[in-house]
Amino acid sequence: MKKLFFLFAILASVAASAQSTVQITPVSATYTTTPTIQFKVSWTNQSTDNHRNKVWIFVDFQPVISPTQKGNWQPATITGTVQKTAGTVSEQSNRGFFLEGTATNFSATVTVQLSNTGAQFNWCAYASDCPPNIGDYNNGTYTLRGTPPFTLKDASGVTQPVPDKTIAQSALTITPVTMTDATGCPGYFCKYIGRDLYIDATHLCQQRTSGAQNWEAWIKDTRDAELYRIVFMPDNKWWLAQNVKYAKVGSAISGCTKDECGRCYTWAQAYASYDSDTYGSSGTVQGICPFGWLLPVSSNYEAIISAIGSIANTLAALRSLNATCTPIHDTYGFATVKEVCDGSSTRGTMCWYTNDTNRDNGCVLDWNSATDKKYCGKMFVNLGHGGNTAHIRCFRQL
Repeated sequence: MKKLFFLFAILASVAASAQSTVQITPVSATYTTTPTIQFKVSWTNQSTDNHRNKVWIFVDFQPVISPTQKGNWQPATITGTVQKTAGTVSEQSNRGFFLEGTATNFSATVTVQLSNTGAQFNWCAYASDCPPNIGDYNNGTYTLRGTPPFTLKDASGVTQPVPDKTIAQSALTITPVTMTDATGCPGYFCKYIGRDLYIDATHLCQQRTSGAQNWEAWIKDTRDAELYRIVFMPDNKWWLAQNVKYAKVGSAISGCTKDECGRCYTWAQAYASYDSDTYGSSGTVQGICPFGWLLPVSSNYEAIISAIGSIANTLAALRSLNATCTPIHDTYGFATVKEVCDGSSTRGTMCWYTNDTNRDNGCVLDWNSATDKKYCGKMFVNLGHGGNTAHIRCFRQL
């Protein structure tokens, strides 16, 4: 999480540079019955720097009582409608607002009215590219990211204050869905912080109540608005819990729904313009995956196996369907769909189909001793540039 800020003391004429590639630069301040400040928000190289193109902006002020006496810094109250020369303002409150710009190199002059500053004051404008969220959950206690105190809110609007950065699960008096921190920035009571997070009344971010009780959430693919369930796995990465179903390429779906099966893709379709093979990849290729998500290679699957403990334990924990398509196990909520590719019989997810015969029906990571213990990630390269197809899962580490 980056917190990016600029301090500008009007009367003292003190200025400090912003950090990273997002900058807030002062322009002017007007001292009237409606004090107004103006500053420029800009960033460069957004496509490569990995910061959000949507930042939360808020203002603090320090009353100037006399030339030698100043008050304490405190939150400024924003009033009226925020004006800007570019971008989009959303979720404005009396504490702050989101400013979003889609350009790789973005710049906008922002004009903000304040109502509680008095006649003379110093001011600070801040921008944060990460809303408050769940940092971790260990031994029954949540650790919160952001600036305390926090306010948790359930789906019906009932709130619960949290004065510090931790709260025990047993101390929750509501089922939180959203949260805000001291900056007023709105966020979700969620461990996943990707920009593609999707939450509504039926698609929640929460800990699973069964199995390993790991986190699960939903994302929306910006290319086609398809929703995917995602789960946080023992390798400390988020994984799609559904197969990719992007329809611009890929074979037609038959025998099940797109949410159950996803689509089948050839090597070329999965890797798109990536001119290499799985063995040469470092697991940094987006390919057919949603924006921000990556195609896995064998080392990514090996990391899951290592985190769970062994191949046998992994297959047992992740197996979703047996040979007769009966659901079994699925400790992490990772493998709850079936798949059919190349006319093969229905198997559990991630059994990518080659000519190998030593398969475990219903497995997720299909290990074959006859092929030097290659997992499904490596089996994918065996599809080569031929006509065979496979289902695709993707991962993301935030």
